Amino acid sequence: MSISTDLGMPPVIAIIVVMMMIATTVFGVRAVGRRQRLRARRGRAELTRTVAAFFDDTVGAADLLRAMDAADAGTAWTVLESLPLKLDRAEWLRLSTALTRLRHAAAERRALTDDSPWRRVLAARRLALLRSRASWRLLREAMARGPEIVTQAAAAALARYRDRGALRWLLAHPQALAKRPRAALAALLRAYGRSGATVIEDALTRGVAHPRLEIAMVDVIGLRAQRSARPLLERRLAGGDVDMRAAAARALGLLQAIECGTSLIAALKDDAWQVRAQAARALGRVRTPLAIHALAARLTDASWWVRHHAAYALMDLGEDGQAALRQIVATSADPYARDMAREALDGGIQKLSA
Repeated sequence: MSISTDLGMPPVIAIIVVMMMIATTVFGVRAVGRRQRLRARRGRAELTRTVAAFFDDTVGAADLLRAMDAADAGTAWTVLESLPLKLDRAEWLRLSTALTRLRHAAAERRALTDDSPWRRVLAARRLALLRSRASWRLLREAMARGPEIVTQAAAAALARYRDRGALRWLLAHPQALAKRPRAALAALLRAYGRSGATVIEDALTRGVAHPRLEIAMVDVIGLRAQRSARPLLERRLAGGDVDMRAAAARALGLLQAIECGTSLIAALKDDAWQVRAQAARALGRVRTPLAIHALAARLTDASWWVRHHAAYALMDLGEDGQAALRQIVATSADPYARDMAREALDGGIQKLSA
């Protein structure tokens, strides 16, 4: 039977009535959604104020724990996720102590054994927000159990805990993160802080079987300016594959140790342009006056990147380096060398990186 017959009205009117019913339903659903989002925002704002009051010493630890427990998991973790960048380590430890018995944290610890790796990743990321001995042990177990995405998330959480034992485990089991890209590995290793750089240096001394992990370790040594590792970097600059030699040259530049000037000058003659470019760039950072002649010679290099970094390194070497650039502009038979020297003297584009 047709709609119009059932309702006792013409078809057009029946269609209008149905459309109005649909529109009313959609409007109601949207209105409910808006009210729920508004309540959620108010809940997050109220809980954020409670946390702020805790740090102002106007709310006690017990009251903060009750407020966190009373909130739903989504609200509690959203508020906690907004805090780490605003807290120093002492404040973070104080907050962690206050929320040691947080029920939402207990739920996330149980989730570390969930069948879904992605749920375990989420649990590890959340548990990184609060330091807890109970979480610590379970995060170590999750890191060792894997798979890779879980290992990385758990290791990142343990980095927040400054767990050098976890870092040693990672370096001793490179297959656990064998497929992670170099940048991700370097970011993870760097998260272990200054004390982690010493652990990495020790591991480099013993030797590393996984090339990508070893290069990431060299990157971190440079970023952490671990000067005691200079001999390790110089050995890798003199040997190894192209990526390792280039990474070692870059790291030596970041150390800004003038003692490595001789090694870097020698690397300006490397067969690989990537290594020559990084050596030239490093010499500018190290500011080795002995490098002026060698850098000037690199302005006739076949690689644009080598010419670029050599010219700007000469600029960084002060008046003597700049005099060498002016000499190249005035007398060089190589138009590419003259152009690059002129660009550097004119303060051209300096923030490019090979």
